[in-house]
Amino acid sequence: MNQKFGDLHGEMRQEFSDIRGTLDRMATRLDKIAAGAHYVTRLVEWSEKQDQFQIDTQRRLTELETRIRKLEQH
Repeated sequence: MNQKFGDLHGEMRQEFSDIRGTLDRMATRLDKIAAGAHYVTRLVEWSEKQDQFQIDTQRRLTELETRIRKLEQH
């Protein structure tokens, strides 16, 4: 009977060890996914700032063109 419990104990330890290894690998992958999501978020923020910069630049150029035309008409 003790041998059966010893065998069962050994099997359980091995199974838990395997599960722990699997969870460790999953945690590493999840950390990489989270880091990737962080970088994507930063890239989206940068892209939105660039879009706004271009919109502002185009608006300023349009305003300058309008002012130049008015000055040329006088």
